[in-house]
Amino acid sequence: MKKIIGLFLIIITVSLVSCNDKCDEGNQPTPASFFVEIIDETTGENVFENETYTAQQIIIQDLEEAAIPYEFIENLNVIQIFPPVSNATGNSFAIKLNNETTLQMDQIDVNYDVSSIVGECFTTFKIENILFPNNDSELVEAVFVVKI
Repeated sequence: MKKIIGLFLIIITVSLVSCNDKCDEGNQPTPASFFVEIIDETTGENVFENETYTAQQIIIQDLEEAAIPYEFIENLNVIQIFPPVSNATGNSFAIKLNNETTLQMDQIDVNYDVSSIVGECFTTFKIENILFPNNDSELVEAVFVVKI
């Protein structure tokens, strides 16, 4: 009887340990982001290509002035922004450009919403309804081209 109970416990333990939930530990969702190119409204030139601003002069902050993560993609002169995804609607932040040498400053306000898809292993977030309320903009090949 003890052997049967011991065998039964071993079978249950092995079945629980070998349970596979089809989720790979290294399989992570891509962080929600979007791309922005900033161009001079008068000349139509990218403000980083014409050296109006440099990548070091970019500051991206939420309304409480907390930093928003971003990457400047140098070979394309665009910014990939990774905004917070905690609120579904009513999100805002500002892209601030400040050239202290020429004393030129620009601020681009951004509003966006977040949608989510709950999967088997993780939740995927998507940035949607991106608006630049004070600037003309258009979506060109998955990049928001914003005029300042």
